[in-house]
Amino acid sequence: MTRASFDAQRGPYGALLIGEPDEVVDKILRHSEALGGISRITFQMNASSLPHAKLMRAIETLGTQIAPAVRQGLALENA
Repeated sequence: MTRASFDAQRGPYGALLIGEPDEVVDKILRHSEALGGISRITFQMNASSLPHAKLMRAIETLGTQIAPAVRQGLALENA
């Protein structure tokens, strides 16, 4: 993948979920709306190149910040 491709996929309408928690939440909700709803997301992280502490922090952020915000956003969309 070229840097330009990576940057495009990382942007607000790309496929990669990279960024601050609020950016990731916004992107997930945007994709959900575009796809007519989602029921699950699978995250893939490169555990071989990411230090263990950063990997654990990312997992914790997914569970404590991103997942609750996505659930709340999806509930508001479906209300």
